[in-house]
Amino acid sequence: MKKTILSLAIMLFAFGSFAQNNQNGILTVEGKSSVKLAPEEISFTVNFSVKNDDYKQCAEMSVEKMDEIKKLFIKNGIDEDLIKTNSFSIREVQKYDPQTRKSVFDGYEANIPVTIRTKKDYEKNDKIFELIKDNLQSNFNLNFALSEEQMEAVKEKLIKLAVEDAKQKAAVIAQSAELEIGKIKSVQYGEPRMIGTYNTNMELMRAESLPLLSASKADITSVLSPDEIEMRTNIVIAWEI
Repeated sequence: MKKTILSLAIMLFAFGSFAQNNQNGILTVEGKSSVKLAPEEISFTVNFSVKNDDYKQCAEMSVEKMDEIKKLFIKNGIDEDLIKTNSFSIREVQKYDPQTRKSVFDGYEANIPVTIRTKKDYEKNDKIFELIKDNLQSNFNLNFALSEEQMEAVKEKLIKLAVEDAKQKAAVIAQSAELEIGKIKSVQYGEPRMIGTYNTNMELMRAESLPLLSASKADITSVLSPDEIEMRTNIVIAWEI
């Protein structure tokens, strides 16, 4: 009986020692990084619309108008590849009839935004602006944004900074808690993201305000100064301790 109790005690002690040796702790730390970039991409978007009582004629008029705008830019030396039309819509228009007190049919309206996307150092940006304000009686906006090349180039830098941040935090925690950091057990990475509005320093201009700008001698790209856009990422690293 004594031998049986002694054997059980030895087995329990051995099992406890084995579990203790294999229950390694984990230190999980989140590293963060942030980089600010000056946007180098500019988008000039002309928003125009045409209206007609006949659906087919409305569609044809909108296509003709779009072709007319494209030809204006191409004729003045703007690269055709920069001119894009990403959407096209035709809707039925209703108006209120005070006699019947009901909404009645008022034709069809087509809306087409034409966008010219360039880089900030493109030599003809000011020419594009001149053509818009002197020739097109349409609302338009000018947007600044990060280019795809900028976003791709900053990824590596953000990752390195986030890893370094995680390592520094882990070192401080380990030193303060008198721990010894072991090998890395896992890594979780978040894709870089932009903070704030994608389009910065956006200038919305109405058709009636454009003639007032025709006498301006200043270059549009030198007058407008876009805010920097912040890119962030995070990485979570777990170490054995």
